[in-house]
Amino acid sequence: MQLRECEYILAIARFGNMGKAAQHLYVSQPALSKMLAKLEEEIGAPLFERQSSGMLPTSVGEIYLQHARRMVELNAQMERELKNASGKKPVLSVGITMLRTDLLVQTVFPGLQRRFPGMVANYIHTPQSNLAVDVINNRCALGFGIISDKLQLNLRYEKVGEETYVLAVPKNHPLVTKAKCSPEWKYPLISPEDLRDVPFVLSRPDAYSTREANRFFEANGIQPPVALTLTTTRDVLYAVASGVGVSLVPSIPLSGVAAQNLTYLSIENAPEPFPVGIIYRKGYLLNRLETAFIDELLTVYSET
Repeated sequence: MQLRECEYILAIARFGNMGKAAQHLYVSQPALSKMLAKLEEEIGAPLFERQSSGMLPTSVGEIYLQHARRMVELNAQMERELKNASGKKPVLSVGITMLRTDLLVQTVFPGLQRRFPGMVANYIHTPQSNLAVDVINNRCALGFGIISDKLQLNLRYEKVGEETYVLAVPKNHPLVTKAKCSPEWKYPLISPEDLRDVPFVLSRPDAYSTREANRFFEANGIQPPVALTLTTTRDVLYAVASGVGVSLVPSIPLSGVAAQNLTYLSIENAPEPFPVGIIYRKGYLLNRLETAFIDELLTVYSET
């Protein structure tokens, strides 16, 4: 197995389409098709089934992909460790949801930089639904987000804290004075009844937070007015900070503009808490920078 062949086959599996894979790899489609045909001839079996829905790995293809991912992973890990050992700038490669970008950039990375001067943070924005795919396909070494049951089965993970769905409101909002403090709740508590006529800011319909908000509305028999719909939950927080409305969001530790202008309220009958943390491929060995990154996240979540 050659490293370049592994990368090409992984791209075909990722996109399920020769044209898109070739475009991603910056090679011509005929050249990619020729490489695949030659490899399948050498192996003596097809790696993909050509179906109307796309190219799907065969049983032989699944075996090849498993080892190809491992080879690409080991090569990338070797390069990172060699750079770190040679005194070059240490690199952190992580996929994050847009919502958690401010937390990393404004809170976690500064603390990490003091321990690793000159470090390079290479991060990509990816929706929660694509986080595992990007880690498995080596677009990033680590992923930071919700650790679902499915992710726990397919990847290794390090839990750094828990989040629950809370109501984000401007600090001067009337709901702040209406909320009741209780030792059983992390934030002052309000009832779903208090939200019936309160304007909400929502993310796009397919967003994880919007689906949770709609389930909450339905379960509690409320239909609050929607003041604004935005593309990302991160933008939703900025809009709430500007006084446009309120929003049901994960209780990520607030930082920057959000910390200055927003506060969280607990809500009765809110969705159950969920674990958040770092995911990475099975067999992947964390280096010193990545371990320190997890430690920084643990500290941030334990202090909020």
